[in-house]
Amino acid sequence: MSDVRLQQISEAGDLPALPVTGDLVQERYRIGSELGRGGMGAVLDAHDETLGRDVALKVVLPKMMRSAEVVERFGNEARSLARLESRHVVKVLDFGALSSPASCAGLPFMVLERLRGEDLFNFATREGALSPGRVVRFALQACDGLAAAHALGITHRDLKPENLFVAIEPDGSECLKVLDFGIARSHTRRVALTQGQVGVGSPGYMSPEQVEAASVDGRSDIWALGVVMYELLAHRPAFVGDNPQALCLQILNAPVDSLAELRPDLPPALVYVVERCMERDPERRFQNVAELAEALAPLDDWSPASEAERIRRRLDAGEQPIDVNLTPVHHVSSNDSAPPSAPPPQPRRARVRRVISLVAVGAVMVPIAALLPRVAHAPELAPARAWTSQAVASTQAAWFRAQDRARDWLAPRQQEPVPSEQP
Repeated sequence: MSDVRLQQISEAGDLPALPVTGDLVQERYRIGSELGRGGMGAVLDAHDETLGRDVALKVVLPKMMRSAEVVERFGNEARSLARLESRHVVKVLDFGALSSPASCAGLPFMVLERLRGEDLFNFATREGALSPGRVVRFALQACDGLAAAHALGITHRDLKPENLFVAIEPDGSECLKVLDFGIARSHTRRVALTQGQVGVGSPGYMSPEQVEAASVDGRSDIWALGVVMYELLAHRPAFVGDNPQALCLQILNAPVDSLAELRPDLPPALVYVVERCMERDPERRFQNVAELAEALAPLDDWSPASEAERIRRRLDAGEQPIDVNLTPVHHVSSNDSAPPSAPPPQPRRARVRRVISLVAVGAVMVPIAALLPRVAHAPELAPARAWTSQAVASTQAAWFRAQDRARDWLAPRQQEPVPSEQP
């Protein structure tokens, strides 16, 4: 990446121009159309003529170059993205300040992978209320991207549908990407990545502690993801207000309409997961995205169960070093006894019994497996299947609640000091 230091433009300085279609930026990136624009920056379609690939060029809007905070935030986003390794986080390929063309000199830029698709806001607006399975799938993929950030002590702080992009992969599959780490905050550095104003973020998705300008951590992102899931499932925002102040008051005090009443068809376990994400007390939420993923994984009928395990490993990898020596080595010294001998061979009679048992089990299970498809689709069993499905979902939700009550009951007892024994 370019090592050019970003600098704001003084009040007396001339502002650079925004690249336009046909410009060759950095003597490498040919500018196409504008893909989108926000309050502080614009994203342009571009073609990398050196490597022959399409990319996205993100630049700070010229009028914002007089704000030191905006320029610093832009650099923070590039540095944050460069450190994250997840297919569910957009990749940054280059970063610096433009040197060519001359009219754009000094404008901060970053080159991102070119995504095909649309953000989750437009996606949900077009699709309507999403199915529970699709929402769970998107949430698990968001957890993967957030785990990469949280493992490095980085909190996103601005998670919302517009910052979650549904990218269409070359094979046609959907892959959610987490975007815009511009106001991310690092907990591993003494100085925050951004020194923005109090309550920085998008009001409708800010956590209560973020509204109150308290210290935030990964649980704040879990709140925001819960609000996003609520909105996708209910097809309406969790909090509505005429202005940011009204939204903040709702987040702090107003009751949220029951998701179960808005969508009676939702699995009770999924309703519970969303409600727990949106607990106003951070201690009552999932304590990390791995816990959230482990609760979501059983509700996903598409992704493998190992998705939650992979997220747990990713999060844990940021807390302790990984031992790359995977092959155990036994060092033998003169004081070591001889290595244990191999287990004795299994008696022939035991092997015969095992073979007979396997044959017997197979003789019983094969006919049952052959009959299962017919039984599963028998019309007369439809009421029983519906009752069983509802019972399983209700039992799962009850199990989640029982785990929470047990944890709340054990927590204060684990913190009590153990009395020392008197001699």
